[in-house]
Amino acid sequence: MDQPQNTAQISEKTDSQGKNTQESVYHPLEKRTLSQETEATYQLALTLYEQGDYQQVIDKLENNVLYSSSPIQFKAYLLAAHAASYLDKTNESFHYLKEAELLSTARHPDNQNAIKETRATVFEHFGNWPEAVTIRMDLTYNLPLGQGEENQAKLWLAIQNLTQNEEDEFYQQNRPLLNGWLTISDILRDQSLSIEQQLATFEKWQQENPDHPAASSPPQDYQIMASLGEMAPQKIALMLPMNGNLGRASQAIIDGFFANFYNQKEARPQVFIINIDDYDNVKNALDAANEKQPDIIIGPLQKNNVAQVSRLNLPYPVIALNQLDINQHQKNLFHFSLNAEDEIQELINFAKQKGATNAAILSTQDTWALKQSDEFRAAAEKENVNITSNQSYANTPRGRQDAIQKLLLVDESYARKKLIEQWTRTKVESIARSREDLDYVYYIGKLNDAKQIRPLIDFYFAEKIPMLASSTLNDSAPEKSTNPSDIERIIFTEISALTPKSRSLEVLDKKQSSNILRRLQALGADAYLLANKHQLFTLLPSTRVSANTGIITIDDKGIFHKRPEIMTYRKGNLVYATSNQFFQQKEGSEE
Repeated sequence: MDQPQNTAQISEKTDSQGKNTQESVYHPLEKRTLSQETEATYQLALTLYEQGDYQQVIDKLENNVLYSSSPIQFKAYLLAAHAASYLDKTNESFHYLKEAELLSTARHPDNQNAIKETRATVFEHFGNWPEAVTIRMDLTYNLPLGQGEENQAKLWLAIQNLTQNEEDEFYQQNRPLLNGWLTISDILRDQSLSIEQQLATFEKWQQENPDHPAASSPPQDYQIMASLGEMAPQKIALMLPMNGNLGRASQAIIDGFFANFYNQKEARPQVFIINIDDYDNVKNALDAANEKQPDIIIGPLQKNNVAQVSRLNLPYPVIALNQLDINQHQKNLFHFSLNAEDEIQELINFAKQKGATNAAILSTQDTWALKQSDEFRAAAEKENVNITSNQSYANTPRGRQDAIQKLLLVDESYARKKLIEQWTRTKVESIARSREDLDYVYYIGKLNDAKQIRPLIDFYFAEKIPMLASSTLNDSAPEKSTNPSDIERIIFTEISALTPKSRSLEVLDKKQSSNILRRLQALGADAYLLANKHQLFTLLPSTRVSANTGIITIDDKGIFHKRPEIMTYRKGNLVYATSNQFFQQKEGSEE
C-alpha cells in the first residue's frame, strides 16, 4: 500500500564509502554518535576526578555532558556536585544537585538514594555534621537490604563529629533508632569511665537493644577497644616547666590533668612530674622521664623544646603540648596544643556552609594578632577563600576609623565625592556606602577591642556583615557596662569546657576569671584522656573523641586537631551560634 502523504520522510545520507544510509527513529545515526561522545567525555571526567583535577572535571561536564539529554546526564550532575565541593564551591555543588533532582530519572528510588548520598558527602566535606547525620539516617530507612553497611559507618563518623550542643538537639527529636546511636556515642564521651567500663556499658546496651544495627555490627571504635585488652597506661610522665614565666601555665595544665585523673573511678596510673627547669636542657629532662619507663610522656610545652625533642630518639610515646610551624611525622611523637589553626578552619567551614567565601582581615597591631592574621591568610588561600582586604590598625579612635574605611572601601567613596566637588566646584551631598562583595570580617583582637569595632562597621552601613574571631577574643566575660549591641553579630570559637552546656571539669573553679587558664586546664584534662586512648587513634585514624577542648581527631603527621564550638553573645550572655543567624542565604546553597 502507498504510504500516507503525512508520514515522515526518510532522509538518505551517504557514509564515507559513498553508500546510502538511512536515518530514522529506528536508526538514529547522529544521536548514537552523540551518545558515544557523551559517554567518552563522562569517562574522561571520571578519570580526571580520580586524579584530583576537579576543575577539568567541571569544564568537561559543562561543555559536553550536563546539557545534552543522555542516559548518563543524571550521573554527570552528581559527579559535578562532588567535584565542585572539592573546589570549595558550595553554591555550585548544590546547584548541580538541584539540577539532578529535576531530571525524570531522579524519581527512581535508587537515584533518590544516590542524590542523598551525594548531598551527605557534600555536607561532610564542608563540616556540616548535623545535616550529614539527618540525611544518613534517612538513607538507613531507604537503602535496600545488604547495602547499608557503608552508610552505617559514615553515619557513626558523623555522629562522632557532633558537638555536645548538636547532639543534645538531636536527642530532642526523640527518634528511637537515632537515640541508640547517640547513646553509644555518649558512652565514649563519658570521661569518668575507664575503657573497660565503656566496653562493659556498651555490652549491656547491646543486650538491651538487640534489634539496633549497632548491636549486631558494633562501630570500629568498640571492636578495636575490645581487641586491645589493656589499653590504659600504667605509668605517665608529665614533663613541664614548673618555674619562671610558664610556671603558672604548667600548673593549670597539671590541675586539669589531675581533675580527669581523679574523675576516673577505676584503678589509676602512676604519675611522675618532671620539672624541665631542673635540668640543663630538654634532652636531660627527657632522659629522666625515660628512666621511669613510662607508657607515655606528656610534654614539653615550649616550642623550642618541642623542636629539640622532634630530633631525638623516642623509645616511649610523647604527646608534646605544642607544635612546630612545619611538623614532620616522627615515630612516637604526637602534638596536641591550643593553636588557632583548628579554630580558623572551623570558622571557614562554618561560613562556607552558606556559601560565604569573601573575607576581609582586621587585626590589632600586637605581635600575636599579626601572626594569627598570617595564619588566617594561609588557611584562606588553601580553602579558596578570597581575601578582599587585610588591615591592621593602631588602637586609637583615628586608627580604628581609618582601618574600617579602607576595609569597607568607604575611603574610596569619600575620594570620589571630593573629586566630583573639585570638578564641579559645588558641594555634593552623598552617603558613603560600604562594599557589597564582602561576606564576613575575620577579626583578631580582644573583646574590649571588638566592642569598639562592631559599632564602627554598623555606622558605615555594613551591619549585616558578621565578624568572625578565634577564642582569643573571649579572654574574659563581658563587663557589666558593655552595651550588648556592641558585641552582637560577633561569632567566635570556644572550647567545649567553657560553653554553657559543659559537663566536664566540674571539680575545677568555673568562676576562674582568666579564660586562658581555663583553656590550659582543659588542655591538661584532654592530655590525660589522649594518654589513655592514643593507641586507639594509632590503630583507627578515623577515631573521634568528644573532649574538653572539642571533638579531637588525628592527622597523618600525628597532630591532634580539635573541632571547637561556635559561639556568640546575646544580651551579654554566651550562646551557641548557627550559620542561619548570620549569613544571608545565597542562591544555590541549602539550609
